[in-house]
Parts: sequence; structure tokens; C-alpha cells
Amino acid sequence: MEPFDLVFPTHIHFGPGIVDRTGDYVHPLATRVLVVTGSFALSSGLFARIEEQLKRRRCTVISGAPVTPNPSYDEVTALARQVNEQDIECILAVGGGSVIDVAKITAGLLLSGDAQRFWEDHFLNYQSVERALPIVAVPTIPASGSETSDAAVISDSKTGKKLIASGPALVPRCALLDPTLTVTLSPRQTACGISDMLSHLNERYFTPVKETHLTDQLLEAVMRYVIEAGPLVLANPTSLALRSQIMWAGTLAHSTLLDRGRGGGDWACHMIEHALSAFSDVEHGAGLAILTPAWIRFIGPFHPAPIARYAQQVWGCTARSSDALLDGVAEALFSFYRILGLPTRLREIGIERAQLPAIAELACPAAHTIGSLHPLDSSQVEEILSIAF
Repeated sequence: MEPFDLVFPTHIHFGPGIVDRTGDYVHPLATRVLVVTGSFALSSGLFARIEEQLKRRRCTVISGAPVTPNPSYDEVTALARQVNEQDIECILAVGGGSVIDVAKITAGLLLSGDAQRFWEDHFLNYQSVERALPIVAVPTIPASGSETSDAAVISDSKTGKKLIASGPALVPRCALLDPTLTVTLSPRQTACGISDMLSHLNERYFTPVKETHLTDQLLEAVMRYVIEAGPLVLANPTSLALRSQIMWAGTLAHSTLLDRGRGGGDWACHMIEHALSAFSDVEHGAGLAILTPAWIRFIGPFHPAPIARYAQQVWGCTARSSDALLDGVAEALFSFYRILGLPTRLREIGIERAQLPAIAELACPAAHTIGSLHPLDSSQVEEILSIAF
């Protein structure tokens, strides 16, 4: 286990109806608030409900156009230009992961003032974001965990590939987790969220760092719960008890609490999916459902010990040989994603075999590798894509 620092500054307010206290939590931070929303917050009346609370607390509310799925950096810069002269003091994100990520980057960009420099420094050169306006998050889809993380994902306007910026200034000051906001999610949105949170846990779990037994067990416990509860949430979509627990699981899954001392995790599947998004409009969680079993199949023969533990402790596989355990866990993953109603093959989402080399090259440009447990070059990424085809 590695030495580490842990700061978990997000104040989490959790519970049914907590969204109706948004004004109480935003007002101490600011009186001029930019509210970033998605289409759900507008169509459901949630934005109007929150706006009324803020105005009751004498906050000035500024808003922009609703955030689109897989938002590009151009969309962020357009929003920043729109509100640049309005003396924004705080940004309130009401929506899913894309909405929260746009709020984060806008919060940093408004203090930076130079969109091109911000892009180069933080997305291309991965410099830490140290300055941003205060951020408050009201997630409506339990999935990304962006409400407590220090990272944001935005699409490159030119290539379509998703890129990451991170830094302590992007961690929201507080997050309001209200499970009542999730009971109307569609089965597809729910399934993609469950897939995303399981992938966050997987990415943290597979690491070359040794002697991480405590966090191994913490990760295994949350993974087992997600695997158990995922199908139950789909079968009982109005159960507030299930929605509450799966929402909390999504926050824990992307919490820095579960990856300290582990080297940060692997993240190869996420990097490949970020490239896949340039070739397909498949949802992030659905893309991960396709790629995860293929990645397991590819790296399994090289790393039998962690795969065996994962198969036994998370999926309950009882086979004795390494080959049988690998087969068992790969099939268990396939079955789980199928139960969720998600695709498990690239051809199901319209990807053609001729596109695989280009996707691999975008995920892993020449002379670069991705992943930490088993660093992958572009030829190996292409092999994984072939398995997933």
C-alpha cells in the first residue's frame, strides 16, 4: 500500500426531499448563482422548483441552455462567454454526470479567462486545476460519482474523444443526494448508471500495488451490492429504499476513499470507451458493458491472481483452475449486463470491424500506453476491441 493524502471536502446532504433545501445550502456560498441543468431538470419542473428556493433566499439566478449528452468543450466555452460579465459567485449543477462536469469546467474557466490556455494546460497537459468558483451538485442520475470527485470529462470538439481534467478546485463544496429524483429514470438510464458505477469500482480494484487488503474488501463489498441490487432496482423502479441505496453506491464507487494507497487504479476500460464515444453515440455505461468483459478476457491470462480473487470474492465463482475462473467471471459479466438490458458487443451499436484500428489509435496514440495493472499499447487495445466485436 502506498503513502497517500486524503481530502474529502464535499459536504454530502442525503435523503428524500433534501433537494427542497437547496437554497439553504447555496445561499451561504453566494448570492449570484449560475444554474447548469440538463433537459430533465427543465422538463420535470425541477429547475423551476430550485429557482424559486434560491430566489426566496434572495439569490440572483442565471442560467444557460441545457447541457447536451457528451458535451464538447465548445459548449463549455460558449456558456462561459455568455455569463462572463455577470459576476457569478457559485455554480449549481442540477443533472447527471455531464451536467456536473460542465459546471466544473465552467467554474474553472470563469476564473482562468483564457479558454485555449485552460484547454492546453488541463486537458492536454493534465496540469491540476487549482482555482475554480465554488460548485454545488444536485445529481439526478446515480452513475458518474462526479458529485464528489476531483475530475471532469469533456469531449474534444475536433476529435469527439472524451478528455479528463482534474484538480482539487473541481471537487464540489456540497452535494445534495435526493433519491426521489431518480424514481422516474428510464430502465436504460438506470442500467447505464449501474454499469458506470460497477466500472468505477473495477477500475480502482485492479492495481499493481500490493498489500491493499482493506480497500480490496471495501471495493468487493460495494461491487457485490451493486451486482445484487442492480437487477432489483430495474424490477422495482419506484422502490425508494432501493433507489436510495444504489444512489449512495454510485457516490461511493467514485469516491477517493476507495482508491487511496492503490496508485489510483487502472482506468484502461474508461480510456478505451472515451475513444469509442468518438465513433458512436452509445451511452458511457453501455460502452463500458461492451468493453469490460473483453478487457477481463485479454488481461486474465497475464494476471491470474487478481482475476481469481475478483471471480471468487465478487462474483462467487467456485472453479479451481485459473482458466475456469477466467471463463466464469467473463460469463458472469456478460450475463449481468444482459440482465440489465445493455449491449455486450461492438457490432450491436453499429461499430464496424474496419473501425477498430482507428478507435485503438485514438484511445492509445503511438508510443503511449494506458492502464496500470497491464499497460496497453494500441495493438493490444485493438485486440481487446476485436474480442468485444
